[in-house]
Amino acid sequence: MARKTRILILASTLGLILGVSGYYYYRSSKEITEVQTGRVLFVDTLVAKVNANGEIKPKEYVELQSEISGVITQLLVAEGDLVEKGDILLRIDPTQNQSEARAREALLQVVRMEFANSRAQINLQEINIGREHFNLQATEADFAKAEQGLLLKTASFKRQQKLFEQNLISRNAYEVSKGEFVSAESELLSARARVNQAKGALSAAEVILSQAHNSHRSAESRVEQYMALMASAQNTLSKTVIRSPLAGRITQLNVEVGERAVPGTLNNPAATIMVIADLSVIEAEIEVNETDIVAVKLSQPAVVRVDALPQSPVRGVVSEIGSSAIVTPTSQAKEFRVAIRLDGPPAELRPGLSCTAEITTDTRSNVLAIPIQALVIREYPIDKNGQPIKSADKNTINSDSLQEFKGVFAATNNRAEFLPVSVGISGQTIMEVTSGLQENMEIVTGNYKILRDLQDNDPITVQRKNSGN
Repeated sequence: MARKTRILILASTLGLILGVSGYYYYRSSKEITEVQTGRVLFVDTLVAKVNANGEIKPKEYVELQSEISGVITQLLVAEGDLVEKGDILLRIDPTQNQSEARAREALLQVVRMEFANSRAQINLQEINIGREHFNLQATEADFAKAEQGLLLKTASFKRQQKLFEQNLISRNAYEVSKGEFVSAESELLSARARVNQAKGALSAAEVILSQAHNSHRSAESRVEQYMALMASAQNTLSKTVIRSPLAGRITQLNVEVGERAVPGTLNNPAATIMVIADLSVIEAEIEVNETDIVAVKLSQPAVVRVDALPQSPVRGVVSEIGSSAIVTPTSQAKEFRVAIRLDGPPAELRPGLSCTAEITTDTRSNVLAIPIQALVIREYPIDKNGQPIKSADKNTINSDSLQEFKGVFAATNNRAEFLPVSVGISGQTIMEVTSGLQENMEIVTGNYKILRDLQDNDPITVQRKNSGN
């Protein structure tokens, strides 16, 4: 009996130890989390804003560069001067360009004289062709006359021959008739030869005229070629005088008399002679992050604060939105260029000043709102209706798919209950809730470290605020 008693006592002691251990393990695994809470409240007005940095720029400005190389011989403006469109700003040494223009002009005169000579040759050949046409007509008339004469002499000879055969005329008369017939034949052959000669001369004259026309066209092409070269030389010469392309102020001057102007090339800041800006319309050019650019629209109001003028915020409206991202090789983030036209900018404002812009993208009235930090994202399996299967339901509904849900943790009966929500616009500290919550619901608002690890149905207790003095 004593042995059985000892066994029972040992078993009881072991069970007690295991029970106590299990209790402390359970209690440690379900440690109560101390959280901060807040209320879901209606707010009268919620304003969504986008903030971005940038710099002040005039809407219209020109980085003036030279199109030719040369020494600057005259500079007619100074930095800060006002200029009108077309005003002469500076002159570049024109000596080489003037020589080139004169050479082109001389060559143009030469080819123009060649062109005039080719025109004269055409006129001369046209006269020759007229003369050859006249000669051909004359020889053709002589040929027709000789042909008619041969017909008459042939008929006369045949009659005389018959009479001679009948001994009705003398041999002398017969021989005379025969000689006239032979002479008529010879005259016809000679007339035919002259016609062929006249035709050959006319054909030769026509060939020469065709050649003269070709020479004339060639001369005309050379005239056009040298006129183009002359125009190019004059255009280059005109570029030795640089005029203002717009009305504005000289905001930057990079050259002095005696320095060499170099032709402007891509990404060559040294080629910029000066910057002329139209300061009548000033803009703030900012770079907006890709996550915020979708909310920015034209004509949205904005407030621009210039670093150099912190006490003088300037109002404006969004006037331009870049359609493509600004990608830099040193950064993975993508920014979009946005221009804000400033209304009534102060006189102290200068291009290039750094600024910060605050664009109002949306305004809502009488909306249900929560603190921004209260919103969390959790991943849950979903049921056939697309609703999250939280920890309490996992044993009853089988689902392998996971989906992210935006939501908040409601403080319900000292436990955190995850509630999916739909959100709208965000202000600086609060966010609109369009569905999923009701006014005055108590929700977990912090802190961040606790919210990061908090799960549905975790036990919680609300942190008490210190009263302070």
